[in-house]
Amino acid sequence: MPVNIPDAAALTQLTPAEKRVAEVLVTGASNIQGAQDLKMRTSTFAIHVGSIGRKFHITGKAGRPARAHAVLASGQVEPPPAPADVPEFTSAELQLLQALAEHAETEDIRKAADVAVTADVRPLIGKLVDRAGADNDTHLIGLGHAWGLLGPGTTGTRSGRGEPVGEAR
Repeated sequence: MPVNIPDAAALTQLTPAEKRVAEVLVTGASNIQGAQDLKMRTSTFAIHVGSIGRKFHITGKAGRPARAHAVLASGQVEPPPAPADVPEFTSAELQLLQALAEHAETEDIRKAADVAVTADVRPLIGKLVDRAGADNDTHLIGLGHAWGLLGPGTTGTRSGRGEPVGEAR
């Protein structure tokens, strides 16, 4: 099921604690790292991550990238810092990035990215993480937003304005 990003009128606002957790989540931090950064228990951090997912109708443990995309696309948190140079992504890589952002389950990502074999999805995501210089798939989503490759109105062009991907702004 695709990630549901409500419009401004229907948006369920994050609590202050959820917002702090979301700001760390989009950097790709694990529950342990995030809890340490925010000086809270790991279980408390994980509870907030789960609550964020429920607010955006993202369930299951596999949806960290989709949760990051939802909070970033909703405008409730800013993307993490990103290198100025945007990698030259292929159209297939951009399709995979968009699928990772919008879907929590591997099979749904496979279908949206038009990948033939489910077993190929995670290795392809790993290669995309490496090409982007991201720490993990959740950080990749944060970088995608920072570079303007993801967010409201984007479909493989920077910020939906038709600017080619990977060229200077």
